Amino acid sequence: MYENRIAKVLFIVGVAQITIGLFVGIVFGLANVDYGGEFSWALFLTWSIGGFILGILFIGFAENIQLLQRIYLKMSNEEEMETGEELSMEYPSDSNEWFLPEDREKIGLFYKNETILEIVPSLIEGYCIVKLEYGTSQFVRVVDIQGFGASEVEDGEIKSSIITWYNKQP
Repeated sequence: MYENRIAKVLFIVGVAQITIGLFVGIVFGLANVDYGGEFSWALFLTWSIGGFILGILFIGFAENIQLLQRIYLKMSNEEEMETGEELSMEYPSDSNEWFLPEDREKIGLFYKNETILEIVPSLIEGYCIVKLEYGTSQFVRVVDIQGFGASEVEDGEIKSSIITWYNKQP
């Protein structure tokens, strides 16, 4: 399980397109001021709105690719289960090799109103264990960090295998 690079590139291009559209709108809007005119709102709005629409299209394509990848991965997992083959879970030799600093930010945003005690990358790439504190109690959550955001895992099989692995850790 990996993050789709094409989707990530399209997302970055979309954000860049919105930013560049706004910048070009300001530059072209100010071009009339040099010749004694006023700020050209027509040019500014044309470039800014055009850049925004094109950027949103790129971001939408990135999201579609990400969703299609998730559907494909779920379908291939279901096919493996139907044929009787055992699910092959990749166990990284060093679980920190796939855990990036931006994943910590995703988890922090997802649990922004909670107290996070510990974040541990799991044995399955793209998932991690988040230890939370509620009052005097502590809870463990399995979080999927594969997309543009984080979400709690709903799949009971993955959830139980990761929690079992976590409980066996020293």
